[in-house]
Amino acid sequence: MPKNNAKRWTIISLVVTIISILMVVTGIVMEDYNFYWMIMVGLLLGITFTVFFFVFLRQAKLLADMFNNTDLLAHWTFDSTEQLEKVEAEYKERKTRNKIMIIVMTFFFVLIGGFFLLFAFDDMEEAGLFFMIFFGTLVLLYIVAFAAPRVMYNRMKKALPEVFVGPYSAWVMGEYTQWKAPMTRITDVNLLHDESGDVVISVNFEILQRYGPQLQVCRIPVPDGKEEEAIKVAKKIASVNNVEYIYSE
Repeated sequence: MPKNNAKRWTIISLVVTIISILMVVTGIVMEDYNFYWMIMVGLLLGITFTVFFFVFLRQAKLLADMFNNTDLLAHWTFDSTEQLEKVEAEYKERKTRNKIMIIVMTFFFVLIGGFFLLFAFDDMEEAGLFFMIFFGTLVLLYIVAFAAPRVMYNRMKKALPEVFVGPYSAWVMGEYTQWKAPMTRITDVNLLHDESGDVVISVNFEILQRYGPQLQVCRIPVPDGKEEEAIKVAKKIASVNNVEYIYSE
């Protein structure tokens, strides 16, 4: 049985939320202007990871339901060659997506950092600790953005060559995707044949982020001989989510 990794991220989000609350309380207790940044950073992290907590909690439940054959539409297995092809394609896509993401994040960090530099501090020495933590966080995000695709690549190669498909999410060889979540809107479900002739269920959805809706896709590979079952699964996903089903030759 695959591991429900969403449970781990639920716990991590809860821990960071608690730490954020402690930062806010500490900043208030200090009653010192030089430590007000702890309140701001604590609030930012607290709000962010509180949202993450509920998102991962929902993911953990959906995964548990699929692994326990509740709300499970399909369970398929693949050979090692098919698994490696999926891993390679996903690795390339993640690297490209993360490069774009880090460029956008850098812009916002520089913008916010410049605002604090111009209006929040009278003495640069007082700002030193703030900027050390602020840009240290950016460096950490850089490390995560560039390391995450490689970690994903190694994890998927070692994962079980299986696919679990539910009406609201799918677990594809170690990678979990959910298209029913806060600020997420599914647009359509497409059953298509790729260049090699393999059948793929493509669930297309949008995630609303601070810089606008971002198009995402969950590509669910279909084993040989399972096309008829895949059609039923794709139609069921579209029906449950009240979106269009598209069949592409």
